[in-house]
Amino acid sequence: MLFAKLDLEELLKLAAVLAGGGEFAFVVFNLARTHDLLVPAQHDLLVVAVTLSMAITPLIVVGLGRWLSTRVHAPARAFDDIADTHPRVIIAGYGRVGQIVARILNAQRIPFTALEPSVEQVDFVRRFTNGIYFGDASRPELLRAAGADKAEVFVLTTDDPETNLRTARIVKRMFPHLKIVARARNRQHVFRLMDLDMHTIVRDTFHSSLVMAGKTLEFLGIDPQVARDRVAKFKASDERLLQTQYLVYDDAAALLQTAKDALTDLDRLFAAYLENESREAAN
Repeated sequence: MLFAKLDLEELLKLAAVLAGGGEFAFVVFNLARTHDLLVPAQHDLLVVAVTLSMAITPLIVVGLGRWLSTRVHAPARAFDDIADTHPRVIIAGYGRVGQIVARILNAQRIPFTALEPSVEQVDFVRRFTNGIYFGDASRPELLRAAGADKAEVFVLTTDDPETNLRTARIVKRMFPHLKIVARARNRQHVFRLMDLDMHTIVRDTFHSSLVMAGKTLEFLGIDPQVARDRVAKFKASDERLLQTQYLVYDDAAALLQTAKDALTDLDRLFAAYLENESREAAN
């Protein structure tokens, strides 16, 4: 009765977890062998079976998780019919980032169409603005309906890396004329987007973190212009590091070494910077 309420994905996850044996099975087998309930051949076969199941189960769980993450889920309701408004920009994802982009485009009277996969988000936002549709931007038919073949720019703001990358691949393949501005969640996400040769990659929270660091320096008594210069130097250093790490991002040891080297270089850079400041102040 309880299992009847589970959907297919939940049942598959449960089956994967329950598939493996446990250490208690070895105790039971030994007791059965001691009391002559199992012959040696049967005992050995059961031990091998349980051992293999314990070794394979983690791999099954990981593989199932990856497979489920790539499945295209049925929408909670039918996707919206998209009006042909001849947009210059397609926005994929209408969360906090997509909304800011849309507001700026609206202020410039630049037509856009936004596709958002959350029904709740679409219903909420529609109370304040138009041009947003319930739809999955990784669906080719929805991209065509949204006018991607005639648009100029594709703004990819979805924050889930796998969905983001899947959409980027499809857009790159089907609409090569579109300039893609892609949001990246973290460094590894950046590297995978770089593999796809995105036109512009914007790192999530990176720029806001730089602004916060600059303000922190100012509140500590550092001159605002000096604070901005220091933050700019850090930004340039980190962007150089990003390009260096891209060449070795699939090599964990090399990636760690580049990070250590960059930290040493950054320490030298700011040490020289502070020394020059001290000399100027003394003069």
